[in-house]
Amino acid sequence: MPDPDALALHGTATDDDIRSLIAAEAIASPSGIAETLIQPSSLDLTLSDEGYRLPGSLLPLPGERVADLLRAMALERLDLSRPVCLARGQVYVVRLNERFALPPGVEAYCNGKSSTGRVDVATRVLADGSPRYDRLPAGYRGAVWLELIPRSFHALIVAGVSLNQAIFFRGRQLLTQSELLAEHRRSALAWRDGRPCPEQVVFDGRVVMTADLAREIVGFVAKPTHVPLDLTRSATHSPEDFFEPLPRPRRGYLFLEQGRFYILATAERVVVPRHLAGEMVPYEATAGEFRAHYAGFFDPGWGQIAGRPPGAPAVLEVRPHQDGLIVRHGQPLCAMAYERLSRPCARPYGSCANTYADQDGPRLSKHFAAR
Repeated sequence: MPDPDALALHGTATDDDIRSLIAAEAIASPSGIAETLIQPSSLDLTLSDEGYRLPGSLLPLPGERVADLLRAMALERLDLSRPVCLARGQVYVVRLNERFALPPGVEAYCNGKSSTGRVDVATRVLADGSPRYDRLPAGYRGAVWLELIPRSFHALIVAGVSLNQAIFFRGRQLLTQSELLAEHRRSALAWRDGRPCPEQVVFDGRVVMTADLAREIVGFVAKPTHVPLDLTRSATHSPEDFFEPLPRPRRGYLFLEQGRFYILATAERVVVPRHLAGEMVPYEATAGEFRAHYAGFFDPGWGQIAGRPPGAPAVLEVRPHQDGLIVRHGQPLCAMAYERLSRPCARPYGSCANTYADQDGPRLSKHFAAR
């Protein structure tokens, strides 16, 4: 019998709502869904053993099945029951273990995990008959597939690894400018130098965030290397093999080269209250000459660790596309949109030893040994 709590979802799901969806078999996996995959307001998705190498990206049209497109267009089938090395710059599609039978009106939106974005692996979800990346339409039933493009490094993967995540919602409720401003006035959503940011940080229904070039090491840039990055292992890689640190620029600005991958941090310390979730978005629609993030979800409780100053910097994954990019301290690079949860989250981010809860500036992914 379907769990009535799963059908009554309104707003964006919390971890308890996700458990209800699992209990109702709206989300299922052949080996079950481990509790460790359930985040405060999102679910980590896992790779199956079925993968393909493609000549380029594809997107299904209404009525088309992804599996049929792959059989027609794939260059090679991959068996991920054993570790497989994905070549830099190649396009791959892997079936995810999770299958969906979403209740009427319940949708899902997917995004790469923070650890995936920090190693410059681009991810996008494909669903049968859906000509939109990263979206499962209301009531979706069936398998989903993950497009993977390693951009800076060769990447070693295997079945069971989690590279992306999903949020679930019925009637997604993004805060408007006036609602967001009221939240910021009630309890500051962004801080700088130990003080709440002025109200001007809230603009067009988002909290605008800027580059921090004032610290000793302002970020990292990916290095050319033939060494594969093993995404199945944590805290084992030497940072020096893959990234070069960027010291504070003497001239007050950084020049980011076209096509290279950089990790920076925001000058603002961001807070996500327990009754909200956040998503990093472009601060300006016309600023299309660079990408400032691959992973966008911020769970409730981000930046709220007892005994610590409020807020935590967001890490930016920046890749200039068309031209080089000059970045100065305090320059807007991205923004945070906030949305209402179905209920306040009882198990906020940071309460379960989450990887980046204590980050305080630019930080490499969990795959690297501490510097």
